[in-house]
Amino acid sequence: MLPRVSPKAGLHLHTSNRLEQLADAMALLLRHPLADPFAAEAVVIPTLGLERWLTQQLALRHGICANISFLFPQKFVAWLMDTALPGRAAARFYARENLSWRIMKLLPALAGRREFAELRRYLEQPRPELRRFQLAGKIAGSFDQYLAFRPRMILDWESGKGNDWQAILWRELVRSAPGLHPPALAQEFFIALRRGAAPVPERVSVFGISTLPLFYLEFFQELAQAIEVHLFVMRPTPEWWSDIRSEREELRARRQAPETAQLDLQFAGLNPLLASFGKLGREFLEIVTELNPAQEQDGFVAPPNDTLLGQIQRDIFELHNPIDGAPRPVAVDDRSLQFHSCHSPMREMEVLHDQLLALFEEYPDLKPHDIVVMAPDIGIYAPFIDAVFDTAPEHLRIPFSVADRGARAENGVIDTFLRILEAAGSRFTASSVMSILESGPLQRRFELVDSDLEIIRGWIEKTGIRWGIDAAQREALGLPAFAENSWRAGLDRLLLGYAAPARGEKLFEGILAFDEIEGSLAETLGHFIEFAETLFTTAGDVRQPRPLLAWQKTLQQIALRFFPPDDEREAELRQLRRVLESLGETAALSDFSEAVPLDVLLAHLDKALAERETGSGFLVGHVTFCALKPMRTVPFRVICLVGMNDTAYPRHDRAPAFDLV
Repeated sequence: MLPRVSPKAGLHLHTSNRLEQLADAMALLLRHPLADPFAAEAVVIPTLGLERWLTQQLALRHGICANISFLFPQKFVAWLMDTALPGRAAARFYARENLSWRIMKLLPALAGRREFAELRRYLEQPRPELRRFQLAGKIAGSFDQYLAFRPRMILDWESGKGNDWQAILWRELVRSAPGLHPPALAQEFFIALRRGAAPVPERVSVFGISTLPLFYLEFFQELAQAIEVHLFVMRPTPEWWSDIRSEREELRARRQAPETAQLDLQFAGLNPLLASFGKLGREFLEIVTELNPAQEQDGFVAPPNDTLLGQIQRDIFELHNPIDGAPRPVAVDDRSLQFHSCHSPMREMEVLHDQLLALFEEYPDLKPHDIVVMAPDIGIYAPFIDAVFDTAPEHLRIPFSVADRGARAENGVIDTFLRILEAAGSRFTASSVMSILESGPLQRRFELVDSDLEIIRGWIEKTGIRWGIDAAQREALGLPAFAENSWRAGLDRLLLGYAAPARGEKLFEGILAFDEIEGSLAETLGHFIEFAETLFTTAGDVRQPRPLLAWQKTLQQIALRFFPPDDEREAELRQLRRVLESLGETAALSDFSEAVPLDVLLAHLDKALAERETGSGFLVGHVTFCALKPMRTVPFRVICLVGMNDTAYPRHDRAPAFDLV
């Protein structure tokens, strides 16, 4: 860490229309080592997928890629502030997950105020605790966006401006935090940076980010006064395209100022595809240009125009409007751009598999890792991907991996653990309990195999087990307290049949023994009874609300009860442990000590797991199936899009009515 000003300090801008060219520039930069041989190279990236791709590219160019610290923009800025101003930073207190609980704590005291009447009406609906948690999460999401995109508004609220409920709530949040949030802290950090009192890395590279809030760009600009800051930015064209406008923007401009519209829309007739899809990149380019970089380097490569796809890319590159030109011939065998209309997701996967096989046959040098398949919702397509690609004959099998499915879909231990918790408030139907037992880790824990599950299903059917643990559990659900067809009644029949067979002739204490259990089946019965009793005991343990710290201890005990240490599943178990450990950290940072009901805890765990990116399944040498996400700029030779239905894409993300961004 070097507090002094670097002799090469300044903002260095690298632009290209090819990410490979930017990787070349990055590799060339790294050939100049840092002054401290033990210091890690700081690289800011937008996604874990791009981190993996860049790591591979640098390793190909240098033979190795090591001692590089990859961070997201928010975490990088928070790390610098925590290092420079220890004790002053409160970034963790303003993290979205902790902000949710802090808001949840403040809402009951504020809900009675006149300004909170709208929120109060919402909170008075059924299941108020869950509604309070969900509302707090939505508000926390908006506040998190304000910190990045509306820092001036946040600072105005703190100075006393604004009397609506959001401004009042924010001021209460600030009073309860022990330190400053990023916008306020940035001002102190910049003062320390100018004095040379802020320890900062010698060099920072920002790679492949297609857009950033103004707050972060200004932060990097200020940082460039003391150190080297390199921005590696993708641009679709070397031409200045900041002024081009889409048809919608052109129409809006004519309505607002008819007399000046012609002067402002001189670039409106240029490439319509770039004008309609490039708004975000255009605005980002304007901001970057205003930063006045000390040095600019570009590495543009004109796309070949010998295919239909190449012509589209060349038109964008040259800002050409193909509508104004003469028709251009396309080769009959040109397959660079294809559309396939299919009647179901399953059929889409079958057509995709056939098309990929045809491509491998046509291009012998094409490898599975050269192909990406993206979908608006990869979770919907995951079972169909397995059904087609995983069941193909050996000579037609294409290696594949599925990314972006979320921690629950990728981690069988976490999915089973959440199912066990969800069962506590359920009717305990026979099918739902058996679906839990189908988990591989649970079968190993209770010494069962797949063949045992078929036997157990037969027992359940013949003993008449349908739903409900016992009469008391049914009564707790608000239903009549009868014991017939419950788990307890069925298990009693199984145990009595093993202990005292009755040949179906008489009852014992009102129980008819089930006589088909003998020999080695007794061992299977014992393991199944152990599982059922453990599950039912766990359901009773989690019904009562308790504070987050108490939940952490309870859930850790449940995890050990069902998932003992296992080398084969250690990675999945470690991920579950981290999630449970985070409950204690959340409780400490949010100072939330109220008793939390099970449905609120499950909502928190679901949300926490959904927001955790593992990066698994991306660029592992196979065909990559992943979600269609913003900033996914990793280059592939073949890009396939599935599920592009009119109801699925473009996505319709609706912000809350109170969101001010």
